[in-house]
Amino acid sequence: MVAFQLFGLSIYWYGIFYCISFILGYCFLSFLGKKGYFKSFPALQVALTQHLETLMIALLFGVLIGGRLGHVFIYDWGSFANNWGAILEVWKGGMSFIGGIIGVLLALLVCRFFFKLSRKEFVMLLDCLLVMVPLGIFFGRLGNFLNQELYGIIFVNPWFSDSIVQFLKTTHFLHVYSNVDTALRINTNLLAMLFEGLLLLIGNSILFCKMIKKQIFHVGKISSQFMIGYSVCRFFLEYLRNDTQAEFVGMFTKSQWFFMGVFVIGIITIFFFSPTPLSVSWTSQKET
Repeated sequence: MVAFQLFGLSIYWYGIFYCISFILGYCFLSFLGKKGYFKSFPALQVALTQHLETLMIALLFGVLIGGRLGHVFIYDWGSFANNWGAILEVWKGGMSFIGGIIGVLLALLVCRFFFKLSRKEFVMLLDCLLVMVPLGIFFGRLGNFLNQELYGIIFVNPWFSDSIVQFLKTTHFLHVYSNVDTALRINTNLLAMLFEGLLLLIGNSILFCKMIKKQIFHVGKISSQFMIGYSVCRFFLEYLRNDTQAEFVGMFTKSQWFFMGVFVIGIITIFFFSPTPLSVSWTSQKET
């Protein structure tokens, strides 16, 4: 959906939300670098200060290229097979979270090589990024909603009273996607904003703040919490999404199979937490 016109160019809400997400992510990582929370890890500290712009550009390309190619090749190859040019039209929507994950991981691996990050520093950087990723998911699902995509299944009312149905309609948990049809549908975008976005943002932020306050960073814990939490949310929301109903491979959708694997990885990661002291003296920082 077009937000406004600027010098004859159409500015889409989807692009605006991506821009906001990256700006907020940049500000968060810049804050961590300036505070020096990871001074005891020189390569990571340098990455968060001297190379932050390079890191963000790499992540941007990873999200855009990975997310778009993931959508094209995993979910909608039939629509692009005879129209390769449409692959570049990312502002119209059609980004795969799975592809975005793969793209970001590849970008981070390249950055690890150039920034000379140790394995522990690499995972700590991933932990820091995953504090803010749910906020990007929140804005991304809002963009999906405005683009009238990823809509839910048609709502069938077996037991709700009229007053409850009216409340759900008023709060947009039930919504008519007018660009699709006139049916009342479950608003899976709003549910994803709440569970995949807001809930995980709060959980990861609380965990991060606790570790910083105690000056003991459990390397990989935020990553594990995110993988487990997002996988569970996404697994159950798949049953409510209309666009995934034709994607079943056996008993589950393509996304469900993928995130069951992510869930298992998240569980395994729990056993590899590494409590690492952060040599930050709050008193000395204030005095200097």
